[in-house]
Amino acid sequence: MIVDSMVEYVRRGRVDVALRYLREEEDPIIRAELLSEMLKLAERVEDYLTIKKELIETANSADEKKERALLLSIIGEALISAGEETEGVKFLKEATKTAQRVPTPLWRAEALTGVGINLTKAGFYEDAYDMFVKAFEALITAKENETRKAIPLASRIAESIVKSAEFVSDGHWAILFFRLAAEIYDFIDLRFPAASIRAKEKIVERAIDGDIACLRRLLAENQVDDAILLTRYLPLEYRPLGLLEVAFWLYSTDHPELAKPLFDEAHEILRRIKSEKGTINELEISSIAIDFAKLGKPELASKLADLLDREDLFSEVLSRVAVAHYLSGDEFLARAIAHTIPDESIKRKILQQIGGEAHVGYEQGLPVVSGREKR
Repeated sequence: MIVDSMVEYVRRGRVDVALRYLREEEDPIIRAELLSEMLKLAERVEDYLTIKKELIETANSADEKKERALLLSIIGEALISAGEETEGVKFLKEATKTAQRVPTPLWRAEALTGVGINLTKAGFYEDAYDMFVKAFEALITAKENETRKAIPLASRIAESIVKSAEFVSDGHWAILFFRLAAEIYDFIDLRFPAASIRAKEKIVERAIDGDIACLRRLLAENQVDDAILLTRYLPLEYRPLGLLEVAFWLYSTDHPELAKPLFDEAHEILRRIKSEKGTINELEISSIAIDFAKLGKPELASKLADLLDREDLFSEVLSRVAVAHYLSGDEFLARAIAHTIPDESIKRKILQQIGGEAHVGYEQGLPVVSGREKR
C-alpha cells in the first residue's frame, strides 16, 4: 500500500508530500527501495533530481558494510533503470567491493546476495552470478561454525537466486542461476526444492532448443507456470507462437488477466519482426488466429489478421471472425466484416452462411479490423 501511495504522489507531481511521509520510514533499505521506485516514475526534471538526491543520501545512513553494500546496489540499479548507466555502474562497482569486504561470513553472504539481485535487475548477469557464487562460498565457511544460522540463510539465498532468474532474459544464464540454486539446496540437504529447480533448468534447456512440442505437452498437463517459463526463453522466431499458444490456453480456461499480457507481447514481437524482416510465419499465425475466433475471441483474431499479407490467409481468418461475431449475435458487424474479405469466393460463401447478400456493399465508416485499410 505504501508503494502505491508514494507512486500516486509522484504521478500527481507531489513529490514533496511523498518525501515527507517517506522520511518517517526508519529502515534505510525500505526507504531506498521506495525512492528507487519513485525515481523510475518521475516525469519532471526537478522531481527526478530531488528524488535522486534523497536516494543517494540513504547510503550515508548505513550503520555497517552489509547495509551500505545493499544500499549502494539499490541506488546503482535505480540509476541504470532511469537511464543513467555510467553513474549507476559506479555505484554497483562500489557495492560489490563493499559486500566482499564484509568480515562476518554470514553477513557477507547476505550482502553479496543482495548486491547480486540488483546486478541481475540491472542486466549484469555475469557479475550477479559471480556475487551469488561468492555468497555460496561464504555460506560454506559460515556453516563450519554457525550451522544453525547458516542453513536457513542458505535456503533464503537459494530462493533469492531463483527469483532473480525472473529478471534474466538469457536462457543460458538462467540455467546457471537455477543450477547454482539447486547446489545450495543440496548443500543443506533440501532435496525436494533442489529437484524442482533442476526441473526448471531442463525446461529452459528445451526452450533454448525451440521445443514447441514440449510447450504443448506442458499445457496438455496443465503445467501452465512451466509453459510460461519455457516461452520466456524460446528463440525469437518461436517465441510469439509459444506466447500465443499459452495465451490461448489461459483464455480457454477463463484466465484473461493472465492471458492478455502474453497475447500483447506476442503481437508486439510479431509486429516488430515484420517491420524489421518484412515477413512472419503467416501460416502458423493465421491458424492460431482462427483458433481464437473459434474460441469466441474475434477481436484477438482480427489483431492477428492485421499482420497477414497473404490474401488467402487473411480472407480465411476474416471469414472466421465474421462467423464468430454472427454467432455472438452481432449480425451487423458480421456482415460488415464479411464484405471486406478480399477473396470473392470466400466472401460469397460467408455472406450466404450468415444471411447477408453477396452483392450488397458493406456499410461505410465501420472500423472493421484495427489499423488495416479495406482491400
